[in-house]
Amino acid sequence: MSDSFFEKVNTIDWFFNCGKEFSISNFPIKIKFLTSLDEMQENISSQNWEDFTLEAKNRLTVFLHRNNQNDYQDWNKIAEIVKKNLKPTEEIAEKFIEKNKLNKSIVDDVLWNIHGAAMENHYFSMNKKIPVFFKYLLEIYSAGNIPCGLIGEFKEDFDGKQIDFSDYTLLVY
Repeated sequence: MSDSFFEKVNTIDWFFNCGKEFSISNFPIKIKFLTSLDEMQENISSQNWEDFTLEAKNRLTVFLHRNNQNDYQDWNKIAEIVKKNLKPTEEIAEKFIEKNKLNKSIVDDVLWNIHGAAMENHYFSMNKKIPVFFKYLLEIYSAGNIPCGLIGEFKEDFDGKQIDFSDYTLLVY
């Protein structure tokens, strides 16, 4: 597991730009900016968002199972290392929700997404063809915002293929 990944995560100025627009060049997903905490909280807690992020992680695990089985055997060990390294992020997210009187599910979502980005980062170093999604969410967090939902219905894939982002719009607060 790369220490540089966690160094990057630990230098993020978390949530400083929430509710404000920004631009990222060459970002593969259309973005719609939300301006209220209520909108953010409603979308981040939606079944559609939960299903989509679960599908993204499932595609990664299916891909690894089919293409990098030896490396995939270490998934649980790597996942535990990631979880331990996310404690500082968890504390920052908890302060944010406490300050804004938000639901704890937001902390869970942030941790799930950064965990996904860490797993992608780890396995990408072994196979550049893995399907990625969470690394893009990390870019949103790095800009001080929160990815919090999706417009578009996710499509299940049992082959571990990359998500076609042209069908979706990412909601960002």
